[in-house]
Amino acid sequence: MSLLEVDDLRTRFYTEEGVVKAVDGLSYRIDDGEKFGIVGESGAGKSVASASLMRLIDSPGRIVGGSIRFTKPETAETFASAFPDHVVDVEELRADHDPVDLVDRLLTSGLSPADIAPDAGLSQGATASSIVAETGLTVRDLVDSRHAADVGLVDENDFVVRDGNDRYIEVTRATDQALRRLRGGHISMIFQDPQTALNPVYTVGEQISEAIRTHLDLSESAVKERAIEILGQVGIPDPAERYSDYPHEFSGGMQQRAVIAIALSCDPDLVIADEPTTALDVTIEAQILDLLDDLTTGREMAIQLITHDLGVVAEVCDRVAVMYAGKPVEVAPVEELYYDPKHPYTVGLMSSIPRIGDDRPRLDTIPGTMPDLVETPPGCSFHPRCPYAEEACTRKEPPLVDTGTGEAYDPDALEGHTASCLAYTGDLAGRLGFDVRVTEESDAAVTGEENE
Repeated sequence: MSLLEVDDLRTRFYTEEGVVKAVDGLSYRIDDGEKFGIVGESGAGKSVASASLMRLIDSPGRIVGGSIRFTKPETAETFASAFPDHVVDVEELRADHDPVDLVDRLLTSGLSPADIAPDAGLSQGATASSIVAETGLTVRDLVDSRHAADVGLVDENDFVVRDGNDRYIEVTRATDQALRRLRGGHISMIFQDPQTALNPVYTVGEQISEAIRTHLDLSESAVKERAIEILGQVGIPDPAERYSDYPHEFSGGMQQRAVIAIALSCDPDLVIADEPTTALDVTIEAQILDLLDDLTTGREMAIQLITHDLGVVAEVCDRVAVMYAGKPVEVAPVEELYYDPKHPYTVGLMSSIPRIGDDRPRLDTIPGTMPDLVETPPGCSFHPRCPYAEEACTRKEPPLVDTGTGEAYDPDALEGHTASCLAYTGDLAGRLGFDVRVTEESDAAVTGEENE
């Protein structure tokens, strides 16, 4: 069962140079207890995507589209009881509203068909009835969309949704008070730099205790006892003694363990780990990854891991999404991605990994740099760097499709392998000239030839 559902997430930054499309149409699911990775180069949008989940986007940034649904029913009911004035009953709305009428009101307000259904390929002159017929748009879809308040279906801060047996929290509409309860208690975050994540003027123990005190109804003695217990669980020696130490008295690896302790202290359902080992050496990195894997598995917590390191993904994750220029370009189970990458960008990332016994005189690199997200290239945003690009790639944006069937990406199909490349929609004259070798040591090596 999905714990988190993200659909068509779009986050923008409004700068003097123009609008930065930092996240541009990201959709995926995370199941209970699943470990899901998002990888890509610096500037791909992966950290902004994670900050969006927590609604931690500062000005001049803003989430402008999409839905983020936290779908644990008991948590949604707890929030419904705490915030009864912010509950939406879809069954009641379904009885009172017709989707065609609602879409017609959106069109009348000035929205285009592409605004209402961005990935449906609708013509500019599409009518409300044709939009509903072609997309299957429902009242529930409109409730989940950013346009729900525009047609009076919901108030801007109605964030707890009931639909029959379904219960979920629409994070994009949650009030500030609700977000404070959700963050830490149900969704927590491990930041990449422990030196900036920890407050230097408070003891480590007090910072862990503050999180526990905020979200759990415990006595002061029980709060301290729990904080010491979690310090021990993350591998801090003599936790009762180190409880009163300040961050500067911890090594870098111990500081990261303390940050993990804060994130896990209230037993959240989902942990977002934003490059949690970037500031650590390789030996400590391995220890932290093993620790994170063991602790979350034992607690049946889900992880969203953000990293540029494919080795980290292979160590921890069950499924992975590869991002490029704000968009997902490949989503697959981790073993399929490693042994059978389908997108040229993923192939480039795989080719750049050094391997023991490799006889290449130089490591392979992806030519060029990430495009300017204010003015991304037309067509496929990767085409200026792609060795297999054709003329069609410069004018047609590839949809994310199943690489076997060519059918549109379904975020709910957790075992599917999808990529956004015209090679899988039948629009390329040539073929992707690479293949993957899996050695006896289970190292994947990629070879290929460029299209002329």
